[in-house]
Amino acid sequence: MIKIGLNIELDYQVYAEFHDINVSGVDFGLRIKKDHPDINLKNYKKYIDEFYKENRAAIEISTSELSGNINQKSDLYFTAIKKYFGLDYSKENYKSYISIFDCNPRFVDDKSFQVFYKQNNLDKIEVCFHEITHFAFFDYFEKLLPAEYESLDRNSGVLWELSEIINVILLNEPEFRNILQKEEKLFYPNLENKLIAINGIWDGSSKRLDRNFVQKSLSYLTH
Repeated sequence: MIKIGLNIELDYQVYAEFHDINVSGVDFGLRIKKDHPDINLKNYKKYIDEFYKENRAAIEISTSELSGNINQKSDLYFTAIKKYFGLDYSKENYKSYISIFDCNPRFVDDKSFQVFYKQNNLDKIEVCFHEITHFAFFDYFEKLLPAEYESLDRNSGVLWELSEIINVILLNEPEFRNILQKEEKLFYPNLENKLIAINGIWDGSSKRLDRNFVQKSLSYLTH
């Protein structure tokens, strides 16, 4: 189940954490400032409160549109996910929060994530399925390689890199392209060369998301 809603407190948290972060070629602070040039650490809670009040209608329309569109596509998506992971993730509870910031972070522990309210409908759907694919991959990886999962970080390093690369590879497979109706593009430009290499491993593994592919990919990213 994918629940769509609002969480203003999470926007407080995301601004505080992302206002000066640059990750693998993506400057999240600049992305925030592009839409909110007057926000800063001194005024951000008041700014966010006022922005929600002044733009309530647009935010609620975005929330309603995503809720309707995601329900139309979720069954097809979870069928495609099961093909590659061999597991049914449709019964999990996912929480998507519309956000005023174009950061779109995910939070693995409670399977929640944000979606920027100004994105078009296809892009909002893509963010939802992109983030849920992360959750599926981490769960699958933990079952496949529990010791490695315990020792690696989901938010940085090789496991994080592999999760981003896997998303691009999987979501460009025909089943997902038919659902998303668009190409899945790499969000982090500094991972481009690694994506090319792991795409080669994927093709050489007969496009099977198995232990052999995951271990070869980890080995490449580690060295």
